[in-house]
Amino acid sequence: MIDLRSDTVTIPDQAMRAAMAQADMGDDCFGDDPTTRALEEYCADYFDKDAALFTTGGTQSNQIAMKSLTSPGDEVVINGAYHINFFEAAATSTFSGVNFNLIHSEDGTSSVEQIEEVFETKARWNDNYAMPRVVVLENTVGSKGGTVLALSEMQRIKAYANKKGAKLYLDGARVLHATASTGIPVKEYAAASDCMAMCFSKSLGAPVGSILVGTTEFIDAARRHRKWFGGDLHQAGIVAAGAHYALKHNAHRLVEDHENMALIYHALRQVSGVRTIYRGTNMVFADVSGLDVNATKAVEEIKRNGVNCLAWDQTHVRFVTHLNIDQLQAKRAAGKICQSLENLKQIKPISHDVSKGVAHVHVV
Repeated sequence: MIDLRSDTVTIPDQAMRAAMAQADMGDDCFGDDPTTRALEEYCADYFDKDAALFTTGGTQSNQIAMKSLTSPGDEVVINGAYHINFFEAAATSTFSGVNFNLIHSEDGTSSVEQIEEVFETKARWNDNYAMPRVVVLENTVGSKGGTVLALSEMQRIKAYANKKGAKLYLDGARVLHATASTGIPVKEYAAASDCMAMCFSKSLGAPVGSILVGTTEFIDAARRHRKWFGGDLHQAGIVAAGAHYALKHNAHRLVEDHENMALIYHALRQVSGVRTIYRGTNMVFADVSGLDVNATKAVEEIKRNGVNCLAWDQTHVRFVTHLNIDQLQAKRAAGKICQSLENLKQIKPISHDVSKGVAHVHVV
């Protein structure tokens, strides 16, 4: 089975397992785990921020960040497509007591004009009202096919948010895909944010982990809230070693995932009745509504032919390449996916002739 559901399904290779098995460990709750400390110091330098904090995953990083940057009743300005709203709205409102003010766009991009409109079109006369304290960006945008945000627009948004007294938080779970796509150093994306997170278990292949980076003050608050959320780990080095290995050895190869997804995308374009969303990174969304089937049915047929994928919603199927998918597997997957979709085109839904009580299957 070729698994294209997500880039979180990867399995550590032997070299990563060896690094984890050999990790020096201590009790990280006391600050005594040398491998975790080394990872955090490396990441602070890697993203050119003052300090870093290792967390168990991207959602935990996001929730710790929202708690550290806001007080109950504050407002978070965010595109509705971003993970913190799309998947984490209930968690954020529960844990941090904030409200979201949403902007929308077809491809998940955000503009300074949209942010300005949100700031300027509500009552902001005094602190009795919800005040926007955080602007969230996501790069790349997972629910919109891996859209890469333009660095110049990120910089404009940060300047505007800071002028208004708000911080810019970057959910950079897949920010290294933006770097792989554009060639822009990741430190420049990090500089266009006040604080950010990056996930080790998306595409980089680590089994566990995300990193938060920002000012020392922010990371001190984040460390406190990680404890509140039950995120402290004792002998954390065993997983921090896998994260450290992933960042050092697997970041450079992300362009291969883009090339492999391009193979699948170009194959899907040949299937009539299927519309695709592709942003040049490691994802493609296929709209199968033109085949008169829903996404769940399409996934079942594709899986029956040896490729696992994800029904994103009623009409879209998502495919994601990752380090456990090589070029040969990508080509094989493309063929299997296209054949499965062609198979679905052959059988139309059953209709019922009421006058005769006979069901007919229309074959084209």
